[in-house]
Amino acid sequence: MTETVLVVGASGYLGRSVAWRLRRLDNRSDRRVLGTHCSDPGPTAEVGFDFWTDDVAELVAEHGVDTVVFAAAVEYGGDADTGESGVDATFAERAERFAAGVADTRVVYVSSASVFDGTGSRYVESDSRSPRDDYGRRLVTFEDAVEDHCDDATVLRTSYLFGFSTGRLDRRLARTRDHLDRGESVAYFTDMYKSPVLVTEAADAVAALVDGDATGVVHVPTPRISVYDFHCEAMRALGYDPDPVERDSIPEGMDVAPDTSLASERFDSLVDFEPSAVGEGLRSQVDAGEAE
Repeated sequence: MTETVLVVGASGYLGRSVAWRLRRLDNRSDRRVLGTHCSDPGPTAEVGFDFWTDDVAELVAEHGVDTVVFAAAVEYGGDADTGESGVDATFAERAERFAAGVADTRVVYVSSASVFDGTGSRYVESDSRSPRDDYGRRLVTFEDAVEDHCDDATVLRTSYLFGFSTGRLDRRLARTRDHLDRGESVAYFTDMYKSPVLVTEAADAVAALVDGDATGVVHVPTPRISVYDFHCEAMRALGYDPDPVERDSIPEGMDVAPDTSLASERFDSLVDFEPSAVGEGLRSQVDAGEAE
């Protein structure tokens, strides 16, 4: 019997890697993977779907979907639609509608460390959520909707996705690389900390959860590193001298999360690999030709 997996957001940075991982690397004849796009179809995303205007329950019924992966970034801003889609609906209402529409499937929802305010460090799954901005509050809203409606669901939280997704480097590192290519310096905070996750390894974690039966929240734990050191290590791995990357500190009064690094009480028992450090992960992609 063929299993159908719907990847929502398969034209995006993480979604491309998830769809590619499920389609190309499993070599399973009993799995069909459908990817959605909001506006631009592509090789990993052939089904149109707009979070704000469309009912996911119709896609689930039409294609006989068994598993739904939500890897999309819903970025219309604020708590409500800006009007681009012609729908005056709050994000909370759309999240509830989406979760209700996939309630009878297995669900893997990709959230992030932005559900925490960053005043702690090495957050684990049992830590209380404390979002400090609209983005974090939207993530919490979606997590709650999934918990309320979906009995067979896993929430995967990551911090700072990076690396090459189907040949394209993430925007953060591409920006730094562009500065260095132009002979320009660029500064990053030495007192802001993350747990960066290689995008292809995040996709591997999603695939493991798709194939498993775990429910609840799972973090991807990677080494805690400052944003400054992250960019330096990444540039070295890409063959650049990181000397033009300069040190900076979070300005007094700037409202940002200083430390959203993640640890995990569950990852090792559910996912069969150890996430890579920044330099190691990028070098592995370059050596494998994923940067081409």
